[in-house]
Amino acid sequence: MFPAGCLAIPPSLHVAALALGDGGLTILASSEADDARCPLRGRPSRRVHSRYRRTLADLPRAGMPVRLRVAVRRFFCDDAACPRRVFAERLGGVAAASARRTDRQQQALESIAFALGGEAGVRLALKLGLPVSPDTLLRLVRRCPEADVPVPTVLGIDDWAMRKGVTYGTILVDLERHRPVDLLPDRSSGGLAAWLRAHPGVEVIARDRAGAYAEGARDGAPDAVQVADRWHLVANPADALEAFLLTKGACLKAATTALLDRASADDRPRSPPDAMSQGKRRHPQPERWRDRMDAAAEEGVTRRRANYEQVRALHAKGACVAQAARTVGISRMTVDKCLREGPPQRKRRTVRGQLRVLEPYEPYLLRRWEEGCHTATRLWREIRKQGFAHSVSTVRRFVAPLRREGPPPAGRPHTALTKAQGPPPRHVAALILRRPERRTEEQRAYLKHLRAKDPTIAAATELAADFLVMLRRREGDRLPAWLDEASRSGIGELERFAATLRTDLAAVRAGLTLRHSNGQTEGHVNRLKLVKRQAYGRAKFELLRKRVLRAA
Repeated sequence: MFPAGCLAIPPSLHVAALALGDGGLTILASSEADDARCPLRGRPSRRVHSRYRRTLADLPRAGMPVRLRVAVRRFFCDDAACPRRVFAERLGGVAAASARRTDRQQQALESIAFALGGEAGVRLALKLGLPVSPDTLLRLVRRCPEADVPVPTVLGIDDWAMRKGVTYGTILVDLERHRPVDLLPDRSSGGLAAWLRAHPGVEVIARDRAGAYAEGARDGAPDAVQVADRWHLVANPADALEAFLLTKGACLKAATTALLDRASADDRPRSPPDAMSQGKRRHPQPERWRDRMDAAAEEGVTRRRANYEQVRALHAKGACVAQAARTVGISRMTVDKCLREGPPQRKRRTVRGQLRVLEPYEPYLLRRWEEGCHTATRLWREIRKQGFAHSVSTVRRFVAPLRREGPPPAGRPHTALTKAQGPPPRHVAALILRRPERRTEEQRAYLKHLRAKDPTIAAATELAADFLVMLRRREGDRLPAWLDEASRSGIGELERFAATLRTDLAAVRAGLTLRHSNGQTEGHVNRLKLVKRQAYGRAKFELLRKRVLRAA
């Protein structure tokens, strides 16, 4: 038998007995109050009408279920005008009226429901000795009152997908208190403006560069300072550089060749820079199959270029996005992309290769090749015993050039003799935007060769680097001069990028000057996605909104 003191019984109850059975621990108790107040009139009464017992589920003790069986009295109401002539005494601090569980058990289940939702919450609750159903947990979430969140001074805004590509909502985050303040069921300018008008006091709004949020912020909080998110201010020039470098494939490949030739002249085995290593080597394929792939790719590029020219012509005649999409037979998103970016270029598809993981085993493989072992599977089995943990296809890709060209000269690694492939433009753009102190010696050498191949590439890299310096040092006052220089550069992609910055000049300038940014909001969007996926298809907007706001 447990002593009553170790069970944390509420002080308003008197414990009469404890009973331990197969169903767990039962606590027999009664109220110690001499009177009770009518819930309608509030007048105290001492006249007892009758008694009955309430059974309440409580928190488990030592892994055992606990039930409270409380003797409850009914009283007469002494107010003749009261419509309720008889009332039951309330168990304040123990359980709500008509409840089947104690307040503390309900609070525990609410915490589990907000943290994990229905199905996952049930699994945890059962391990804790709190049997409950998923529907009950979700009902507890829905019944909880709205969270009392103060109006933020610095507000972060971003969108999130209810159904990706179909339905989107908006998340609003207090960037000073590091918590979400509300979720909106759409990402329209009207919805945001209505929320801002209903919650005056926002002074700074950090957002991405979407036009709907810019318009909603202007309408709902015209005095607030809008700040463009710095992550997008880095991503946008990266996209512009990638589009520009797509037309410079020959220069990318030539710079790679020059770097490898320099390594050969130095008589030192040197691998291409990291930007090149990210561009994976292609699998060996039959020439006929490769020709068919190239023909299909060229056909697709030709079709997209024709659509691009048609969209540009319709736009010049004054056609709107929807009209151009219907005329050409493409989506509005594709029309927007045609108006925002340059002509379509063929992107070289690359596949993953792992030749570099063979570098420690190259001497052994070349020696065995000279000894006459030309079977890739046998070579793979031999180096696997030495610790090689990758597949046999990696060894086959290593052996294929040996069969065609023979082994490399002594002292030179096989991987340094592979045919120079230009790195993907996306990786080169990322290398250009990387901090100079974080580039390796080979990466710096590669960029030096690349700038020497084409003066327009040198100009583009200088402009991009200057923009990144301006962003990192928060030198927003230099933005107008940079825009003028980019507009005169003669590089179409950067000219279009500068033109888009001018359309949102005040917010971009604030993003390059103030400390506020929307990175924290992106983190809350990731947490929202996790909460939504935990709900297993039951993440309706109102339920999801309560979980995100209360669990923050």
